[in-house]
Amino acid sequence: MSNRILQLRLNETQQTVNTYENIDNGKTEVFSVEKKKKIENVLLTLSIIGLSAMFIYVIFIWEHLPDTIPRHFNFKGEPDGFGGKGFILVLPFTGLGIFVLTTLLSRIPDAFYYQYNATKEQKKLLYNQGRIFIRLLQAEVVYFFLFGVWRTAQVALGKADGLGVFPLYIFLIVILGTSIYFAFRTNKVLKETR
Repeated sequence: MSNRILQLRLNETQQTVNTYENIDNGKTEVFSVEKKKKIENVLLTLSIIGLSAMFIYVIFIWEHLPDTIPRHFNFKGEPDGFGGKGFILVLPFTGLGIFVLTTLLSRIPDAFYYQYNATKEQKKLLYNQGRIFIRLLQAEVVYFFLFGVWRTAQVALGKADGLGVFPLYIFLIVILGTSIYFAFRTNKVLKETR
């Protein structure tokens, strides 16, 4: 056992899979530590589609937008602040910034909070859960921003009166529900692996 060495390296053929090389008495065995789950890839794809749709929509409606558009809505969903049509770009670029930051964050295992007494196996499981949680939140925010861009344009073009009352509440319920769900999943993982 004393001559067993674990050496971390990035697998060149699949950059999303980290592997450990177990070197023992000259024999090398490679085993996977974390693989991107299918759900994570689906959520990533959905986020990219949502971001692309935001930018494409803005490109198509840009010439039709008036010079002044809503830039803020109150809790009733009514516009209460106005600005130049360039404001329509704030949500797509904010969404892109959130996407990039959360994508980078999901690749840093030490950025996640683990209980002080969590084992390596528990940390691995919690890291995988955390990555899926971040991807899900990422997709939810991107699609809320997509709705915001679309609805802002509709209000600016006179096709709608405001955002409406329900979208903000639905967004808050979805985000809170996702957070609560993953909090319970985290506790379940910790209890099952003790």
